[in-house]
Amino acid sequence: MPVLVAIAVAAAVVVENGSRSQERYFRSALNRLRQDISDTEERYRVSIAHLAEKEFLTDKLYVYQKYWGYISTDMLTGDIEVLKDELEKVLLSESIDTIAVYRKEALEYKSVLVVGNSTYIPEIISSGSIADLTHAPSYLQKSDGIYATLYMPVFYGGREIGLLALQKGFNRSYFETLSLRFNLGIALYAQGLYRYSSLPGIEDAGVLWARNHPTTGGPFSGNYTYEGTTYKYVGSFFQMGRDAKGFLFVGGPSSTTFADWWRAFARLALIPLICVVIATVLFFFWGSEIIRHIRELAAASGQVASGNYEVRLPVRRSDEFGELFRSFTKMAQNLADNEIRLEENKRQLVYTEKMAALGQFSAGVAHEINNPLGIVLNHVQLLRSGRLSAKEGADFLGRIEVEIKRVSKLLRNFLHHAADDNLTFQDFELSPVVEEVTQLFAPKLRLKGASIESAGFSPGLVIEGDPDAVKQVLFNLFYNALQAIHHEGGRIEISAACREDGCLVQVRDNGEGMDTATKGRIFEPYFTRKQGYGTGLGLVLSQRIMRQHGGHIEVESEVNVGTTVSLWFPKGDEA
Repeated sequence: MPVLVAIAVAAAVVVENGSRSQERYFRSALNRLRQDISDTEERYRVSIAHLAEKEFLTDKLYVYQKYWGYISTDMLTGDIEVLKDELEKVLLSESIDTIAVYRKEALEYKSVLVVGNSTYIPEIISSGSIADLTHAPSYLQKSDGIYATLYMPVFYGGREIGLLALQKGFNRSYFETLSLRFNLGIALYAQGLYRYSSLPGIEDAGVLWARNHPTTGGPFSGNYTYEGTTYKYVGSFFQMGRDAKGFLFVGGPSSTTFADWWRAFARLALIPLICVVIATVLFFFWGSEIIRHIRELAAASGQVASGNYEVRLPVRRSDEFGELFRSFTKMAQNLADNEIRLEENKRQLVYTEKMAALGQFSAGVAHEINNPLGIVLNHVQLLRSGRLSAKEGADFLGRIEVEIKRVSKLLRNFLHHAADDNLTFQDFELSPVVEEVTQLFAPKLRLKGASIESAGFSPGLVIEGDPDAVKQVLFNLFYNALQAIHHEGGRIEISAACREDGCLVQVRDNGEGMDTATKGRIFEPYFTRKQGYGTGLGLVLSQRIMRQHGGHIEVESEVNVGTTVSLWFPKGDEA
C-alpha cells in the first residue's frame, strides 16, 4: 500500500509538471503569436515604402494621373494588365495579401487596380483624410478577422500623383496557418464576437473572459470544460489601433485530466507491480523453506542458550543456510570444548586458592608464634646476663611461662583451623591487658630510648571480648610502632575513651609515619616495609580479630609526624 501511494503521488507530480510545462508552452506560443503580428505589420511598412518608389509604378501613375481621360479603354486595359503583372510579382515575392493602387484626381484618390484576395479595399478615398491614414495602419473588424491597411502617397518629380495601399488580413487563413505551426488552438475575441476560433467550446466561455479578465497587465490562464474534455488556455488583452480591441487566446486539451494521471500511474506502477508479483511467487516457492530453516536455527539457539551444547544442525544445503548451519554446529562444539576447559580451569583455580590459603595460613602461624617466641628469647637473654635481681628474675620467668602458654594455645587453634570460631568472649578490664603488653615491650623500649604513656585506663574500664586476642592486637600495634621509631625521644601513647555504645582505644607513635600509597596497602596480606624480618600479616590478623569482636580498625598517618591506630569495640549487645 505505501508503494502504491508513493506511485500515485509520483504520477500526480508527473502530471502536474506536464501541466506546468503545457502552460509554459502556451505562454511562449502566445508571445510568438503577438510577435508575429507585430513583425508582419512592420514588414508591410517596409514593403509599402519600397514599392512607392518603384519606377514602374510611379511612371504608370504619372501617366494615369495626367492622361486618364484621354487614353482609350483598350489601351488603358492593356497597360493596367502590365502593371498588374508587376504588382503580382511583388505580392508573391514579399508575401503580401493585397496591393491597391489609386490615382489622384482633384480631392480624391480613385482606384486603378487591386491585386490580391481582399474585398475590403475602398474604391474612392478622400484626400482630406489621407494625412491621418498614413501615420498608422487602419484596422477593420470583420466577421472573419481584423484587417490592417497601410497607405502611402506616391510622388513623381515632387508632385503627388497617387496613393498606394497594402492590406493584411489577420483572419481565418492567417490564424489557421499559425495554429498548425504551433500545434494548438487560437481564438480572437473582439467587441463581443469571435473573429476567429479553433478552440472547441470557446464561444461558451468568451463572455466570462470578457467580463473577468483585465485589459492591462500580463497574460492570464484558466480552464474550461467542453463536452467532457477539459481545456487549458492562456490569453491576454489584444489591441490593434484605436478600434481593434479584444482578447487573444491560445490553448488546447489540458494535460491534468484524470485519464492523464491514470496513464502516468499505470506507467510508473508497472515495474513495481511486476517486481511485487515476482517476489510473491518466489516467496511462495522458497519462502516456506527459508522460514523452516530459520525456525530450526532459532530452536537450536534456544537449546544452546539453555546449556545443551550437544545440539547439531544437519547440513543439507550448499548455499548461505548450509554455511550458517555448519558455522552454528562448529560454534556449539567449541562451546562444549570451552565448557570442559572451563571446568578444568575451575578445578585448577580451586587447587591454587587452597594452596594460597595454606601458604597464608602457614605464614600466619609463623607470625603469631614468632612474636611471643621473640619475647621469650629476649627474656632468656636478660636472665642469662645475671644483671637481674631475684624478684626481676621471678617476674621474667613468669612472663616466659605466659608467652609459652600463649604459643601453645595458638598452635592448638591453628591445628584445629578454628581461629575464627574459638574465641572466648567475656567481660574483662582493659587496663591489665594493656599493662601486660607494656611490660613485654619494656626491655626493647629501654634499648631504643623510647617510652610508653597510657591514659584513660581506670579499673572500671571493661570491654567484652577475648583477652588473649585483644592482647595479640595490641602487641601487633606496639610492635609496629616500635619498628617505626628510629630516633631518640620516641614515644608510644595508648589511650581509651568509652561511651554508651562502645569503647575507642587509640595507639599513637611519633615514628616515621606513612605516605598515602603505603597507607592504602597496609591491610594487604604480606605487604611490609620491614624487609628481612616482617611478614606483612600483623595488621591483617588484627583487622580480622577486630571484625570478630564486631568492631573495626582505622589508621591515620603522616610522614615524619607519626601514626595513630584506632580500635573500636562495641557494647556487648552490638557485638
